[in-house]
Amino acid sequence: MRAAPVHSEVVLEDATVHIHTSGAGPATYVLVHGLGTSSRYFRPLAEELSRDARVHSVDLPGHGRVPKPARRLSVPDYARVVWTALDRLGVEHPVLVGHSMGAQVVVEMALDGRPLDGVVLLGPTNFPPERGFWRQALRLGQDTLREPPSVNAVVFSDYGFRCGLSWYLKTTPSMLGHHIEDGIGGVRAPLLIARGARDPIVPRRWIEELAELRPGAETAEVAGEAHVLMMKSAPEVARLCRGLAVPG
Repeated sequence: MRAAPVHSEVVLEDATVHIHTSGAGPATYVLVHGLGTSSRYFRPLAEELSRDARVHSVDLPGHGRVPKPARRLSVPDYARVVWTALDRLGVEHPVLVGHSMGAQVVVEMALDGRPLDGVVLLGPTNFPPERGFWRQALRLGQDTLREPPSVNAVVFSDYGFRCGLSWYLKTTPSMLGHHIEDGIGGVRAPLLIARGARDPIVPRRWIEELAELRPGAETAEVAGEAHVLMMKSAPEVARLCRGLAVPG
């Protein structure tokens, strides 16, 4: 019988973090969402992983139903507050799973030096040749046309009614100003970088370039998926995550 889900609000000095915990088992996963979204789009993956593992799904400050901080947070700031919240809950040796901007956050978390069982980057954003607000907006629009309605309904309701346009725009410079390639070589845990095969935001070339910067990193593509690869293909993405995890 699975453990009942637990919802925790961790109030820190400069930010608040919500963490939704489910499942039990030898492995522990921490799921970190991207810009403007929330842990809602991770629910199918969390349900898959929680069949045999402990899963902590994070809602970042200012996202979902979490209060907005007094100031814009950088990607390293998000990494710091997530680690502080996880420390409050006693989380140790997790597999960090980040999607989109969340991939940038978990790379910064991995550079903290704490013991990790793995790092999974799903659709890591900020491909260098296409950095810039309007180019990214174009790619997001293209992705919308490739996602199923159920995915767009979750993502755009988060953008509009939970995060809100003001905080989304305020946080965008944090994503665009962070260069994941500068830190990925310092990730010491087993590393997997994956994308949806139809993702216009994250080309195959980008995950291959990132993998080259971190010898031993694995890459994968999920057939038929665009940017939000873990909602409709949660079983496949869960399989990739389990293949990386080696409980410490």
